[in-house]
Amino acid sequence: MTTDVVITGLGVVSPLGHGPQEFWHGLLAGRVPVGPLHSPGTPVHGEPVYQVSSPPPADAAEVTGRATGFALAASRSALVDAGLDTADASVRDGIGLCVGTGNGDSDLQEAARDGRHEQTGLRWFTYGTTGVLARELDVHGPGLTVSTACTAGAYAVALGADMIADGEADIVLAGGTEAVCRPAIGAFLRLGASDPLHCRPFDADRAGTVYGEGAAFLVLESADHARARGRVPYARVLGSGWSCDAFHATAPDPSGVQAGRAAREALERGGASRRDVGAVMCHGTGTPANDSTESLVTAELLGDRTADVPVTAVKASLGHSGGAAGAFACVTAALVLRHGTVPPVATLRTLDPRCTLRVVRDRPQPAVGDTVLVNAYAFGGNNISVAIGAAIGHTAHPEAGT
Repeated sequence: MTTDVVITGLGVVSPLGHGPQEFWHGLLAGRVPVGPLHSPGTPVHGEPVYQVSSPPPADAAEVTGRATGFALAASRSALVDAGLDTADASVRDGIGLCVGTGNGDSDLQEAARDGRHEQTGLRWFTYGTTGVLARELDVHGPGLTVSTACTAGAYAVALGADMIADGEADIVLAGGTEAVCRPAIGAFLRLGASDPLHCRPFDADRAGTVYGEGAAFLVLESADHARARGRVPYARVLGSGWSCDAFHATAPDPSGVQAGRAAREALERGGASRRDVGAVMCHGTGTPANDSTESLVTAELLGDRTADVPVTAVKASLGHSGGAAGAFACVTAALVLRHGTVPPVATLRTLDPRCTLRVVRDRPQPAVGDTVLVNAYAFGGNNISVAIGAAIGHTAHPEAGT
């Protein structure tokens, strides 16, 4: 990546709260906002979920589902954070969009099936969200929808950075969105991959993942463009690595060969090495298979630094938000680099004895380098790692009490 790509704005709608500050404080405090799903008369009624309470209004000119509503609110918040909410038409004309989602506005389709809503057109399809964002935000740069299941949000960030590096746009609004989906929860139950309590990454007693929802968006910008606007970035997107296990439709390859390849290539393409890694944002779903493979891959990558580099998994506090998960991790990485602090895995009680990683637990810990590695894995064998680096000239100061 020859053009420096920086992160100048963050927007979040999450079970922990809305906006980067409320989100960050919730992570540091180790909150676990899980509760039962209210869906009487269905097999998923009462299942644990991490849901967004009191979501911001979509304020859209058309009917939207929850995922698009979350995306609109988070995108607007990110533009405000980047100082672009009042940008003139000439600037907005070139802003690109890169949106990751797994299920799109599936709640509209569920409502139509239940007779609660008359469905017209193709509004619930995954690509519909990007179209609504473009119209409502009045942005006219390149628009892309990514639907690679649980890696979609991370792919959206990586592709958005590539758009800027390739000169397709100076600014790209990139991220992911997802809403709790009853069929998806049912599918995880059928797979035997749902935890009855909450999401417990790397815990010896973990029993599966727990569904979550929300949206996370980042304003990506060429460093030159941000500098000309006088913006101080949160961090830089250094590079990304992609691979595919080609092993199984839903299970990760236990060898972790391709997941490890993605992580190494992300660092190499970003001009970094394992010596620069100050923290790892793990995919950390809480499923036995994922966490075992990720523990192995991360330890192999870090080598003799395994015991020193803090790793965390935000799904403990957010649940598994599918297509938004990787974007939430990228937002968290930017905040880790801004504050120099790594939030804990809030639900971790007994570390899996086979895990040799320095998993952050109980309280936040300081980061130990200027690069944060974000991992995301998905059905279909999709793997991606994104290397996020500290903003040039920025020295983080870990928050008090960490």
